[in-house]
Amino acid sequence: MKNILIIRRDNIGDLVCTTPLIEGVKIAYPDAKLYLLINKVSQDVVKNNPYLEKVFVYKKAKHKVKNETTLGVYFERLMIFLQLRKIKFDAAILANPVPCKYSLRLAKMAGVSNIIGADLGTPDIHHPFRKANFSGKHQVEHTFSYLSAITEQPIPIPPVRVFLTAEERQQAAQRLQASLPSVERICAVHISSRSPKRRWPIERYAEIINRLVAEPNTGVLIFWSPQGTLTPDDIGDQKRAEQLLALCQNERVALYPTASVRELLAGFDLCDRVLCSDGGQMHLAAALNKDMVVFFGDTDKESWHPWSGRYHILQTESGDCIDVPVDDVWEKIQAFN
Repeated sequence: MKNILIIRRDNIGDLVCTTPLIEGVKIAYPDAKLYLLINKVSQDVVKNNPYLEKVFVYKKAKHKVKNETTLGVYFERLMIFLQLRKIKFDAAILANPVPCKYSLRLAKMAGVSNIIGADLGTPDIHHPFRKANFSGKHQVEHTFSYLSAITEQPIPIPPVRVFLTAEERQQAAQRLQASLPSVERICAVHISSRSPKRRWPIERYAEIINRLVAEPNTGVLIFWSPQGTLTPDDIGDQKRAEQLLALCQNERVALYPTASVRELLAGFDLCDRVLCSDGGQMHLAAALNKDMVVFFGDTDKESWHPWSGRYHILQTESGDCIDVPVDDVWEKIQAFN
């Protein structure tokens, strides 16, 4: 195979969980050119990925910015598919491990005839995967299963990965120097989640942070989802982060605002441990191989736990993180010592 297209139109965590498949395809076909078609929300996940020839990024109409028209969004998308059709793909993998009619439509618009994906009951998918064809329970395992459609090589599943540049790391180190005094250990606390069931009260985060900085060589960086991260009308969590900082009153606790996924990755890279909720931020920390303590609401942890790095999951019978006591969180953090 010379040209292979992978399509993944979902969110940040989904694309992180697709990075082992990207690497696996390149291992199976080292001389092939591997292309990726994704939506704009998740594009930072695969920036600088060495296994990709090119990433095509389309925008969903609901993510259009101010002064941008729906017609303009669709015109940009048309230009992308004209480029894709010129490449002449040998295969397209619809990397979502559940049936997705829209991904199939994108593959057909790209002019691909050999399409691999979850079974939609249509002859348009030439290698349909049914439930029995997927290995394991985790999202990474299910997504990686598609590799079996194009190779018989027994390739082990790689870790989830992201690739930071030296410049990104240097900029983060400079920000750290301006934010905290010199410390031996830094913990990241990310307070945001799209799901109310995965949000932990600010006062309890403050209690954990105050216990952390009781150790004289420990610092804490507070992270949150900035305004517009998820949708243009998303208000973000800056107010809650500022309230949390006010409850801590310690020079070794600082806010670390981020305007992009790349800045969040570079900030996490500074830290030894991450306390966060299940979601995109957890998968990004996993891609950096961090130690994590993670709040799961009613998410299936067998399917969505961090694929890489050491982790402890906190989940209650109610499926609501508000029921997780401070002492349970502290016990999991201390378990890494």
